[in-house]
Amino acid sequence: MRPIVFEGKFGWLHPANGSDGVVLCSPFGYDALCTHRGMRRLAERLAARGMPVLRFDYPGTGDSAGNTSDAGLWRAWIDSVKQAVALLRESTGVERVSLIGLRLGGMLAALAAQELGDVHGLALLAPVFSGKHYQRELRAHYRQWLSLPTAIDCTAEPDTDEFVEAYGFRIYRDTLDSLRAVDLHRDASRPAARVLLLDALDPARVDALAAHYTEQGVAVERQPFDEYSRFMMESLDSELPQAAFQSIENWLVAGGAQRVEARAAACPPAWAANADAFAGHDVAPGLHETPVWLNDGKVFGVYCLPDGAAAATAPAVLLLNTGAVSRIGNARLSVNFARRLARQGIASLRIDVGGLGDSMPSLDAPSLDGLYAQSSADDAACASRWLTGRGHAGAVLVGICAGAYTGLYAATREPAVLGAVLINLPKFRWQNICDEHGKPKIAVAAFGSTRNYLRSMMQPRKWLRVIKGQTGGFGVVRVLSARMAARLRETFADRLQRLCGIELGASEERRLFAELDEQGVDTHLVYGVFDEGVEELERCFGVRGARLRRFKRVHVAFCKHTDHAVLSSAAQENIMSYVENVYRDGFTKLRRPDIAARDGEPHSRDSGRRRARATQWLAKRARAFRLFGHA
Repeated sequence: MRPIVFEGKFGWLHPANGSDGVVLCSPFGYDALCTHRGMRRLAERLAARGMPVLRFDYPGTGDSAGNTSDAGLWRAWIDSVKQAVALLRESTGVERVSLIGLRLGGMLAALAAQELGDVHGLALLAPVFSGKHYQRELRAHYRQWLSLPTAIDCTAEPDTDEFVEAYGFRIYRDTLDSLRAVDLHRDASRPAARVLLLDALDPARVDALAAHYTEQGVAVERQPFDEYSRFMMESLDSELPQAAFQSIENWLVAGGAQRVEARAAACPPAWAANADAFAGHDVAPGLHETPVWLNDGKVFGVYCLPDGAAAATAPAVLLLNTGAVSRIGNARLSVNFARRLARQGIASLRIDVGGLGDSMPSLDAPSLDGLYAQSSADDAACASRWLTGRGHAGAVLVGICAGAYTGLYAATREPAVLGAVLINLPKFRWQNICDEHGKPKIAVAAFGSTRNYLRSMMQPRKWLRVIKGQTGGFGVVRVLSARMAARLRETFADRLQRLCGIELGASEERRLFAELDEQGVDTHLVYGVFDEGVEELERCFGVRGARLRRFKRVHVAFCKHTDHAVLSSAAQENIMSYVENVYRDGFTKLRRPDIAARDGEPHSRDSGRRRARATQWLAKRARAFRLFGHA
């Protein structure tokens, strides 16, 4: 597959040598994050059957230029589908084109096909039939998210007509007005000669649409989509709808000429004639983004560089995957933040580590162990070296959840890393918990944070539910007791280590941060006040991570109104502002004289280290004496 840019839209061309091509129309927002891996796998399957495939991001979404608040976006989305069809024809020489649309992408595909008039086939996967119904659905999703424990400290957005939000993605009034006016039954009466319908949500509407298309002379075929609910789960848990994909594949093959001729797959003119496609495109005035392959073609990234020589040499920000989400980031955070940094003259690189997003290998199903594998840290370290190879002074790693874990271990092994902002880090060490099928063998995150429980204990209605037997109270007591015991053990081990030098308990975690401190990496642990990662922090390093204060370059911060995945607008602003402040404060490695004069005065440097060690030894013995005296 090859990255491609056309009229500000970013996409992927999966070349093949058949005469029938396919354009994939992705869903919007959170649905697109959940199904990114599945849509890529579908494109690869179709290309393997001889069908060139183009998948792309609509304007204001994904890696494409623009924002969802832009005016005229609905019209631009429909036009982008038509432009993708024209590009596929021009690039590959296919004779016929079919469209495949999922959810909102199904509605867009049908509308674009109606306007084009020459689309051969249209496959609709659980399409949005009514714009009004879809708007209500998004509002319901937002209310559902607010009820989750992870959103307990989040401030609800006002109920307004200005926008509709679900899982951090917004559709604004201008687009909403156009969307509400659309009804698929009325506005796409005969979109293609052949239509395939897969839907498990609204059988009555599917029946009505199928009957309407049949009356219009369209050859309609219906197939079940029983795998829909498992497909639309969050990125890590999303299961590929193998039966649905097989139905689509068979339907396309049966209706296509499929004359697989002995000719090489054509390349887009921009790729064949010059390197413009490799050079990327301007996403805004003065902001240029370039698709790049790293680590021998295994890691994909997008390099965002503002105009100006200073940006090309200053430290760059490396944005890592959040969980199994692609480089786009939850609520498009990575893309929006990269461009916000660029407007301040700061370059960035957002990547997909191996096995995620559009990197290699392409997986049917990632696992938790894979997210926390050391190979991901190796990929992040490789990306940091790539940035220094481009002339940057170093890299500042930013990761959320599993991305924070990746950033932590990349920082320990890569000298090019100047700093790391690790948000809602769930674990300091990961012990493989998955079986041979990639499924967790133990319950994951069965209980929330202690602060969350303590807050719940202040609510009378929670106690009423316990009294009525509607929820278990003893299980929570057992977990909280075990957590308290673990904290006491770690506190005792820490006091023993400081008093006698005997290391017990979280010794590996302490050594990890001691190493970062010695290397001069400015490390920032940032948590939402009620995040579950606070449990690990306090188990290893005391209340609010107090024992990390002994390290000069390790910092702990807590942000109010910040959910774990950083979906809310307040949480996103908190994190972006924090990273910007860290960047403005500079980095220890750039300030340390022994780094700047590495080849000179070794004797003075060694003497300084010996004096520092002696000072630390005396301070430790003094602390031990005070502890002994208070005992």
